[in-house]
Amino acid sequence: MDSAVVLTGDRQSATRSFSLLRTVLIIYCTALAMVLFDVADGILFVGDIDDQMRELQIRYLLSPHGRWFDLSLPFIATPDTYVSPWSRLVDLPYVLIVKLLSPFLSLEASLPLSFLIWPPMMLAIFCFLVASTVHGLIARHAFTQLAYTLLLMLITMLMSIGVLEFAPGRVDHHNAQIIAMMMTVAGLVRWDRVGGLMMGAGAGVSTVIGLESLPFVTIAYAGLIACYVAGVAKARDLIVSASAAMIGVILFSALAFVGPTGAISTQCDAFSAPYIFLAVAFSVVLSVCALINDDHGKPLHKALWLALPASGVCWGAAVLFPSCLAGPYGIIDPLSRELWFARIWQERSIFYFYQNGQYDLLALIALTTGLLVLAFPAIVAKAKGGSVGPAIGFAVVAGALVLTVFITRNIRFPIALAPVFLPLAVASMIHSRRASKRAVFAAVSVLAGLFGLWFAIPVGQHEFDAVDYMAASDCAGQDFSVLAAARPGRIAAPQGIALPVLFAARDGFSVGAVPFHRAAPGMKRMFEAFRSPDPAIRRQALEPFDYVAVCRFPLQVDPKEAPLYAALAAGQSWPGLTRIDPPGKSNFQLFRIDHTQLR
Repeated sequence: MDSAVVLTGDRQSATRSFSLLRTVLIIYCTALAMVLFDVADGILFVGDIDDQMRELQIRYLLSPHGRWFDLSLPFIATPDTYVSPWSRLVDLPYVLIVKLLSPFLSLEASLPLSFLIWPPMMLAIFCFLVASTVHGLIARHAFTQLAYTLLLMLITMLMSIGVLEFAPGRVDHHNAQIIAMMMTVAGLVRWDRVGGLMMGAGAGVSTVIGLESLPFVTIAYAGLIACYVAGVAKARDLIVSASAAMIGVILFSALAFVGPTGAISTQCDAFSAPYIFLAVAFSVVLSVCALINDDHGKPLHKALWLALPASGVCWGAAVLFPSCLAGPYGIIDPLSRELWFARIWQERSIFYFYQNGQYDLLALIALTTGLLVLAFPAIVAKAKGGSVGPAIGFAVVAGALVLTVFITRNIRFPIALAPVFLPLAVASMIHSRRASKRAVFAAVSVLAGLFGLWFAIPVGQHEFDAVDYMAASDCAGQDFSVLAAARPGRIAAPQGIALPVLFAARDGFSVGAVPFHRAAPGMKRMFEAFRSPDPAIRRQALEPFDYVAVCRFPLQVDPKEAPLYAALAAGQSWPGLTRIDPPGKSNFQLFRIDHTQLR
């Protein structure tokens, strides 16, 4: 045993002498340094259009037209008014900060400031949960203060893009989802009534925010139920407390964030009646069955008590909400699925990273995989010793990693959560040389396999087409002031330029599509308008609109692929479209539609 790393004999346990507050401070300072480095150049590493869409949603809520329970955004007309699926729970902190600053600052000053204030505050919450989890995992292990400090800094850096989700200006909901899932894992590691409350609250908050973490919540509850059926100590207490927390969070959120009308509506892609019903009904079944059957009941007896009413809940959900059996993306039509959804890299497997040479993300996945393999023997040893909570938490993280292999949008979750198991793995390897050799060999083998795929999978040669250009052309740095000279109306524009137009336009303007799944009907119209060679289809697609907006594009677009877009992107004219002259030189072009002359 290396005394430079582990304290033995009557020397004081440095790990225990590290208070939770001190651990939090080390993790938070490291994480804060990372996010500040990220924003130093003004470009967020993980920033995306979700931040812009969230800002538009909050801005409209704070406008005189905004209503708390009304998530419709009239500046997006497909031509029907777009209704956002995003939770008011995420909007709430920004709204409160703006209200607090309103006596001193205007909305235009306070809203951007709120975007800078709240994410680092969320980072502090995340770091507290990380510290709590680490303390729970290595309570009986001791490191020197220097080794422990370096280890805490290392796990924070390994969280990389998970930590960067908390950078100032990152207002998407993924940072809140990461906190919810870390709370769930922290609760499982505690494995007591308080841990059950944390688990249930984390799972409930995650469901309120969005549905992307439902697979991880399912794994957590499946593990907890398996422990209860097997008669594991305290599992019954956790089920009861987790169910109570879940019911409380779900019902409160239904009233506070969607309102009575939203709570009884069926929205298969957002927190609404189907998910309220499932969460509350399953929680009632779990808690009642756990209260009726004590820990000493026969496993088969307890399993039947759970299975029969749970099957009834599933049947009831299928009968009450049949439209949701098609999944959350049923609104996406075949054309939009082919030309938009199927091209989103986040919806693809990690083979997309290999084919496109995105080795930085592959390296993060490889490191996370190796870390979990390294920690696996220590988790098994804990489970054999009766500490099963960490094993379920580990399964949640491993499940997130497996899901990432198939759908890379989940990449932030395993990378943010997995490093909490590293201190346990290190402590275990120090105490058992044989186990450490096996774990290191397995981890190195996995890493070698992942890196070996670099040579097996050649980098693909993607040929860009008109649809790619329409998505990429956002007219960055161009002058949009021509919008001020036009009367407000509906604008048909490729999805790449839609959000910049909304930020530049004054009240009364709307765009026909944005690159989000609920706007699929509008995207279908845009694809038909800009790509179809049939004038009748083009006229029908543009019928609800007053203007067409396109940015000049430096690359030549094949007219056979997209006749209208190719002409306008090249700066040419089109019958039935009258160019509105801009006040200055700009690649942004606005055309008034003459429907009688449109070809």
